[in-house]
Amino acid sequence: MTILNLIMIVISLILLILCIMAPFRKSGAARGHQMLQAVLKPHTIYGILLLVTSLVHGILSGNNPAMMSGKPAWLCLLILLIFSAFKGKMKTRNWIKIHRVLSVLLCLLIVVHIVHAIVV
Repeated sequence: MTILNLIMIVISLILLILCIMAPFRKSGAARGHQMLQAVLKPHTIYGILLLVTSLVHGILSGNNPAMMSGKPAWLCLLILLIFSAFKGKMKTRNWIKIHRVLSVLLCLLIVVHIVHAIVV
């Protein structure tokens, strides 16, 4: 594993955590913390950067068995971002439901990918 690939992995994990934490921006605990709200605000940008860094990670990783679990995770992220592009054209209730389901699925796929990469 190259140093650049390791950097992409770390950046991707940080971006994923920031994306996961985005709903907490509207919670009561975060309302008094301007810094936390500012860090969590660019949720969409974090998602796009996650797509790019995870693609670079996949390319740098080369041909190994863990790519079989990484591809579905990346495709789920891509679908999630495509649906996010159509947020304004969908009913808010439907969009939030789709976004949450795909987000949970993405997290599960990433856990499977990490476990698969460690075990193999």
